Amino acid sequence: MKKGFWGLPGTLMLLAAIFAAGHACTKNSDTLKPGSDEYREAENSYWHYCASCHGRDGKGHGMMASTAPIPPRDHTDPAVIGRRSDEELFKIIKDGGEAAGLDAAMPPHKTLLKDEEIRGVVKYLRNLCNCKYAAR
Repeated sequence: MKKGFWGLPGTLMLLAAIFAAGHACTKNSDTLKPGSDEYREAENSYWHYCASCHGRDGKGHGMMASTAPIPPRDHTDPAVIGRRSDEELFKIIKDGGEAAGLDAAMPPHKTLLKDEEIRGVVKYLRNLCNCKYAAR
């Protein structure tokens, strides 16, 4: 007798898919251990490429902030950074704000930073906001 897709194997596959999708939505990068080489490298990248607008402290008050048409994001605010997944933050940094439907004043960094360096900056952002991605 045929059980069809919704037999035990189908149900288990469906539950596994739901769990995997839910898990992917809440996946977070690890934060960086302050003082570690990885932390220092990410902090250096952030200070070199992001601080002019976002400030060294990440609060959005860098020396170029006053020239931006829209104020730079406060990277210490969990309500701002916590609503973006690591993948979204990576895309914004790599491809720029306009590519993610945000302000075009946020430039792409794909020619300045390697993917691994961008991943480090994403982890550094998680340290600044002391937050993880909160699925919408």
